[in-house]
Amino acid sequence: MIYLDTSVVVALLTPEERSAQALDWFAQSREALLSSDWLITETHSALGIKQRHHGLSSAARQAAGEQFERLLQSGVELRSLERDRFRQAAELLQAPALGLRAGDALHLAVALHSRCTQLASFDGRMLQAAASLGMRPALESSTNHSRQGLQREAELRGHQG
Repeated sequence: MIYLDTSVVVALLTPEERSAQALDWFAQSREALLSSDWLITETHSALGIKQRHHGLSSAARQAAGEQFERLLQSGVELRSLERDRFRQAAELLQAPALGLRAGDALHLAVALHSRCTQLASFDGRMLQAAASLGMRPALESSTNHSRQGLQREAELRGHQG
């Protein structure tokens, strides 16, 4: 099972340097995708930051929110955040070598509890921590564009006309 991090979701929903890579990966991914309810809050926070500070229009933000709902309905399993996951995240935060932020520790706690073997993320620090905890990266480091990725982008973004 692959744990889906917010960094990949936001790249799927909005134009970013690594959007093509995210779209390619998503189009080719055949494994079950899992995340936590924290993904909802974190994704909407990222979209708000992009609107306030990076020129994302109100219409584009609304479209991205709708695309996000379609993404969740397409089969991303969301796990509830139980108190034990918060405690597990706190334990991860006590390991200075992991260098985690609170939200990333919470994501990894859910991933570990759910026995995910891979992490889909563009966050280098989180990927390093996940690797030290026994998880493999789900995305390759290449940034090649593919026709499948572009087709999936059109599918996810829908007809906005």
